[in-house]
Amino acid sequence: MDPTKLLDILGNENRRKIIQLLANRPCYVSEISSRLGVGPKAIISHLGLLEQAGLIECSVDEQRRKYFNIANNMRLEVSVSPYAYTVTLHDVPFDRENKEEDPVGEETPQGEEPSAFFLKLNGRLKELKKRQEELAQMQQQLQAEYTEAMNRCLDSIEEIARNPVECELLFELLKDETTLASLCYNLRLHPSIVNANLIDLTKRGFIEYGIKNNQYYWKIREIGVENE
Repeated sequence: MDPTKLLDILGNENRRKIIQLLANRPCYVSEISSRLGVGPKAIISHLGLLEQAGLIECSVDEQRRKYFNIANNMRLEVSVSPYAYTVTLHDVPFDRENKEEDPVGEETPQGEEPSAFFLKLNGRLKELKKRQEELAQMQQQLQAEYTEAMNRCLDSIEEIARNPVECELLFELLKDETTLASLCYNLRLHPSIVNANLIDLTKRGFIEYGIKNNQYYWKIREIGVENE
């Protein structure tokens, strides 16, 4: 699913509360309605959107009552910085049948007390939580370093660019390689102007192009080890 559409769906407070409830245990419509203080009709509408997005799924119990639960294991990330805005969605597969990488299996090992096994599982959870926190700190540090590097790149661009168009082109290409059409659209400039500046920057050794899917892609020139 498009991560930006998923972000729009989760922008509704009641839908976020539904997800929070279902993250604890499966619930019926009547339970969700009672807990949130929202009418069943509105809850059914919210559930429908969440189900279409693949976030939840429904099942029917022995009394033929429909209940809902979380359907997928995913990670939605939003990154906002002075030079970037990205929304990414990662599916996190969880295979209960494959426990080779999990030192603590799903069932209590034969001969081990359930209480001891429970404490071992708790230790595993704490270990994983600590690793998650370390990863989050590393991501924060990387974003800070990225922002600092971009600041220095922009200072350098002001020194090497001969006109404002070159400044904008180099900034766009710092973010990612792209096509002439995309550059024209983003900068709202005529292709002839953009192309002339691209050619000049190429001759001066700042950018280069490659061909993918029969299209020219422009990017900042990569310096090999032998040229450093």
